[in-house]
Amino acid sequence: MAFALGGSAPAWAQDLRGHGGPVRALAVDGDRVISGSFDTRAIVWDGVIARQITRAHAGAVTAVLPLADGRFASGGQDGHVAIWGSGAEPIRFEPLHDMPVADLAVWTGGIASGSWNGEIALWDGEQAPRYIDGHQGQITGLVAYRDGLASVGSDLRLRLWTADGSPADVIAVSAPPSDLAQFGDAIFVAGADGVLRRVVPGQPMQMLELTTRPLLTVAAGGGQVAVSDTTGAVWLIDPQTLDITAQIATGQGAIWAVALNDDGVWTGGSDGWIRRWSVTGEPLGEGAGTPPPTLTNPRGAEVFRACAVCHALTPDDEQRAGPTLHGVFGRRIGTAPGFDYSDALLSLDIIWTPQTVSELFEFGPDAYTPGSRMPEQRIPSASDRAALIQFLETATR
Repeated sequence: MAFALGGSAPAWAQDLRGHGGPVRALAVDGDRVISGSFDTRAIVWDGVIARQITRAHAGAVTAVLPLADGRFASGGQDGHVAIWGSGAEPIRFEPLHDMPVADLAVWTGGIASGSWNGEIALWDGEQAPRYIDGHQGQITGLVAYRDGLASVGSDLRLRLWTADGSPADVIAVSAPPSDLAQFGDAIFVAGADGVLRRVVPGQPMQMLELTTRPLLTVAAGGGQVAVSDTTGAVWLIDPQTLDITAQIATGQGAIWAVALNDDGVWTGGSDGWIRRWSVTGEPLGEGAGTPPPTLTNPRGAEVFRACAVCHALTPDDEQRAGPTLHGVFGRRIGTAPGFDYSDALLSLDIIWTPQTVSELFEFGPDAYTPGSRMPEQRIPSASDRAALIQFLETATR
């Protein structure tokens, strides 16, 4: 399944739109970007094309990890870890934890996953996992480090592990950590106090105060470190000197995920978009726009903002993960041209009318269109549903 983010712009020149909720996880692997969202889906992007859209987790996708041979792993709020090939179903889907997966990392024997319950699972993808009692409290970050692993948790401890899972070192941090990244021998810890800490075992800890607000995520790549906060700010930092090389105001709300390499920086935010920036912080996409409110129905346009992440209103916009809504009223479900619908949705006998569209959001896709790939979302307010329908009756003609 592939959805072209079309147009004549060159590869990487557009932002990536396809998730129906905030983007929670990002990874860059060569020419592909892998993303995970609160909408329960993980997407593999090849340039600006969504080559693979997966859905297996019962809850948010909280971590993604590129693997060899084009595979990848995802971890979820449901405590499961999935290994994906190129198909719509996972190769393996295992309940490794009884609480959400916080992070995934490559381990010398396979995959390591850290959980909110403080444990680290070492899994080869085939046999039963082996567990490490990692932290007293929630794990908030996990990375491959040297020949083993590094983890950080709400117990204010950065812990190092050997390749076989034995403890190697423990380093105290002075504020609740939210994430960590590795660059050479240095480990970078993003803190809830707005401070980025640079840790090299055996050397004094270095600290860079960036903001008074909590930092959310940190990533390394392309010779730089990127760190984000709850307001949408992203800082690009020299990993050796801790000099700030660029600061980005993304306009995406809280930035839950960042990835970077030599070609640029990707940010995943609360708006459901993945935006791309140059290594100097310049925007390389069109920006996270929303449909302008109409003079006659501003509330309907506002309600539609969540839909605009996946659905266009014009017939020639094939840049979304869902079909265009142009001409939706009177159309049978699953018949918009050029869209690859799920078998479950194709088996339904629904004509889209103001009533059926309203019912879709009254009861939610899981109940109204069971088995479809549409992310679960409801509009409980009858007046908001009515405003949305009035907006669509005009905007989709």
